[in-house]
Amino acid sequence: MTDKLRKCGHPLGRESWCPECELALARANGEFKTRYTLAVQTTSSIATFQARVQPWLMECFGAMIAGDREERNHRFLEEGLELVQACGCTRGEAHQLVDYVFDRPAGERGQEVGGVMVTLAALCLAQALDMHAEGERELARINVPEIILRIRAKQAAKPKYSPLPAALPELGSLETGEGDAR
Repeated sequence: MTDKLRKCGHPLGRESWCPECELALARANGEFKTRYTLAVQTTSSIATFQARVQPWLMECFGAMIAGDREERNHRFLEEGLELVQACGCTRGEAHQLVDYVFDRPAGERGQEVGGVMVTLAALCLAQALDMHAEGERELARINVPEIILRIRAKQAAKPKYSPLPAALPELGSLETGEGDAR
């Protein structure tokens, strides 16, 4: 990605058109619903990212860990925190938000997934990141035998019944591409 801006002031992405301006134009012309429906129909005919993650998940962890809801919760929270930390969120801000969220009733899972998707897209727009390209890049990076072996070793060394991942310094760091995914 580049930090250059388009004539409209939006970040310059990989695409030759500006998605923000395209969306605004579609809304102004009353075409938003038609374009959104077409995009959903097109996307549903292609293997989704989620469907392409599943074989990796099964290969790396096996069915039991892959389907362990508590483990998946912890790894998602860890990755989300790492993302906002990389984008400048402080520990104090994170703690304030944890208290804010857990002081309220739990939401409905489907709606919350939608909220995560929308806010991730908005965060990526604000940070000039292409969420789809970054997801594809990470899936390709972790879907190689040596990385899968590192992830398995980290999982095996993880303290049982702990939300914390194992600390295996000889495995390196995820952020540098020398470590493993969750």
